[in-house]
Amino acid sequence: MKVPVPERFEKVEKIMGTLKKVIGLGLAGLILLCLTAGGVWAYLQDPETSSSNQITAGTLDLKTDNQNGVTQTLYATALKPGASVGPSTIALRNIGSLSAATLNVSCSYVESDGSPNPVNKTINEVAAILQITQLDYDWDDLLPLIADGNSNGYKDIEDFKNSALTGLSGLNPAATKDFVITVRMRSGIANGFQADGIDITLTFVLNQ
Repeated sequence: MKVPVPERFEKVEKIMGTLKKVIGLGLAGLILLCLTAGGVWAYLQDPETSSSNQITAGTLDLKTDNQNGVTQTLYATALKPGASVGPSTIALRNIGSLSAATLNVSCSYVESDGSPNPVNKTINEVAAILQITQLDYDWDDLLPLIADGNSNGYKDIEDFKNSALTGLSGLNPAATKDFVITVRMRSGIANGFQADGIDITLTFVLNQ
């Protein structure tokens, strides 16, 4: 039995209406899903900034004899053969916030002649007649660490300059250790050394 044409159109219209509702609901759900997903993405990517975050490195700060600076100078004037300067004690103190693993000590000197100076000896010649009779750090004898580089049979200031004292025990924060040195002018030196002299500088460096 054939359905009349008007009835066919009515059925088609009903089906189309139902499809529109289904499509409309599906599209609405898809939009809602996208909005929800977008909200989650925004939550997971929410950027925040933090300021005033300060990272400060610790410090190694060495004082020698309670003074800023890492050098001390020994002065000897009108020293006669056989006479000594010292023992001179230099107190080393770490006033920083970090522990120092090691200490390095070096020696240097400059010419410091008196007047009149009839024979001008070189600074190395003068350094070689100044024998080191004591060289201690934190009660340890450092003289064995100095090499007799000029082969004169004893340890002198010239030898100290040419020897590297590295890797000595360091200092913890607020710790103090003493460095002690005694220097003696050799006996029996010639008159040509009259009025010749040097200023000796010791430099101390803390290392992590």
